[in-house]
Amino acid sequence: MNKEKIYISGQISGLTAEEYAPRFFEAARQLRAQGYDVVNPLDNGIDPSEEWREQMKADIRLLIECDAIFMLSNWELSNGATLEREIAKGLGLRIEYERPPQHRDIKRAILTAMSIPFKTIAADSRERWHVYARMIYAHHCKKKGVATQEIAEETKHDASTIHYYLRRYDSEYKYNREFRAAAEKVATLLSKKLTTPSSVSL
Repeated sequence: MNKEKIYISGQISGLTAEEYAPRFFEAARQLRAQGYDVVNPLDNGIDPSEEWREQMKADIRLLIECDAIFMLSNWELSNGATLEREIAKGLGLRIEYERPPQHRDIKRAILTAMSIPFKTIAADSRERWHVYARMIYAHHCKKKGVATQEIAEETKHDASTIHYYLRRYDSEYKYNREFRAAAEKVATLLSKKLTTPSSVSL
């Protein structure tokens, strides 16, 4: 009986080889121990001089020959891994996760309402619209009962920054028309009651 072939996907761009390679190779080791025929894109080598598009074309050729895809926990921070996941979905491949995706409803609502993907929320962008999205994301996670430290870890920001966003949310909602419009669009998509929110307990 043939082994199920599984492709490993995760963030590479923006990281050094020392940061991304161990995660891919450790995932490959664990998946092989589980009986999979593992396709690790790093086995083909990563050429830093090669254009992203060309590297993606090579990786996608590997992916389409597989039965499943394994998403490393940082996949949402990567354009390439996000694209690979969408292709896998389109092809009907089974999708496995190193860590189950967190708060997908909130992420989808912000993407739909504000056109901001989670990788931008987790980036160190000071652009006003991105800060708004980060603030709205933190607010809705907190309403779900997620600990501030967990929000900080997922968004790659320190806990004091998340505390600041949570404290500022009510004021921005009340006095900032642009922010309120975005917050209400997100809340509508999440089927939340669109009233001025009460203070979030830190």
